[in-house]
Amino acid sequence: MPDRSYKAALIGCGRVAWLLDEDPLVTHKPCSHAGAYREFERTQIIAAADTSAERAHAFSKEYGIDGIYLDYREMLEEARPDIVSICAYAPERFDMVCDSIKKGVKGIWCEKAFATSLTEADEMIRLCDEYNADLIVSHMRRWSSEYQFAKKLLSEGEIGTPISVVCHFSGSMIHTGTHAFDVLRLFFGDVDWVEGNLESDTVVSHHRAFGSTGDLVMRDTGGYALLFFRNGIYATIHGDTKGYFLFEFDIMGTKGRLRMGNGLFELYQSGKSKTESGLTELHRKKTSPKRRNNMWISAVEHLVDCMEEKAGNLSGPRDGRAALEIALAIHQSHNSGGERVHLPLENQTLRVVSR
Repeated sequence: MPDRSYKAALIGCGRVAWLLDEDPLVTHKPCSHAGAYREFERTQIIAAADTSAERAHAFSKEYGIDGIYLDYREMLEEARPDIVSICAYAPERFDMVCDSIKKGVKGIWCEKAFATSLTEADEMIRLCDEYNADLIVSHMRRWSSEYQFAKKLLSEGEIGTPISVVCHFSGSMIHTGTHAFDVLRLFFGDVDWVEGNLESDTVVSHHRAFGSTGDLVMRDTGGYALLFFRNGIYATIHGDTKGYFLFEFDIMGTKGRLRMGNGLFELYQSGKSKTESGLTELHRKKTSPKRRNNMWISAVEHLVDCMEEKAGNLSGPRDGRAALEIALAIHQSHNSGGERVHLPLENQTLRVVSR
């Protein structure tokens, strides 16, 4: 019996939905949701929705799709897709995910951050469980051959016992930071506590959020933080605003060092010094994954495998919630003057509005 094919639809027709593939400087394509659906042989795009008619029709022209909508709810009702990509901004994702699940969508590819509060995240997880829907969060490095190779090197002791990590990124603690926190959890497990300070006064208002009143709403911004993992590893986070893009990790171990990030992969191991007797130094070792994959196609393939119960979810809603919780804990620490905040986070209603 041939493998089943799946009808896919997109909510949001912006950069990550498909326009990244239009960038002539990007060489490793596809690098968008639509591009991945087009390349994966078992998915077919049948519809898309965007509040901008101009964006929706540009997407329609490029992909030859007639099912174009300005209202995503109308799309869900009429097109009845099997899989939906949520490519809108974070404050809109909660309703879009919940509406998709309730309309019978069985596979969801949700952009990050997964939600704006833990209250939202928990309701989304509850609905996934109740309706037996599979959802992957778009922390794309989970499907990167380089990051999976790094996880293997760390687990096999190639740098000895990891001691500390320095993480640098440009942007903000939610929009960019959740990517970093997800990678750190992939490598080192759960966080015990955080201490953090943000770049500026981030309080927006006391706002009615899901299910409660008077919830503190904050603006997503950069800053710095200290994370302590339950296995004893420290991570220093530098997520300050910069005039350039940066995303990298510097992992120090008892016998070596691993540096990696966008366009960077360097492994160092200890050995005899070449310049001084009796001294041990780090020497760079040439190594890289044997096979480099396209993480976007791998993400779609993994979602389909989850829907067919062929694989456990590598980047499920609980992983998305955990990365969000770390970022929210940093905001809470900032609000309390940089005090140490332990996880799990007691404040479930703190809400941070991000892209």
